[in-house]
Amino acid sequence: MEYYAIQKLKDVWGKKPCDHPKLEKIYYTGAFLTVYCCTQCGEEFTIAQKMEMEETRKEVKTL
Repeated sequence: MEYYAIQKLKDVWGKKPCDHPKLEKIYYTGAFLTVYCCTQCGEEFTIAQKMEMEETRKEVKTL
């Protein structure tokens, strides 16, 4: 997801809660950054946070 699109998404979404259903890599002027963002609210996550979130979702599904 393009960096400036994320900023607009954050403005529109505001402070509403979000369960971050889908994360995508962020890119800026054609180069991918080492950060991911939620495609719904625009919140940014590190690689470690993304991996932790994915692991938690796998555990919940197995319950």
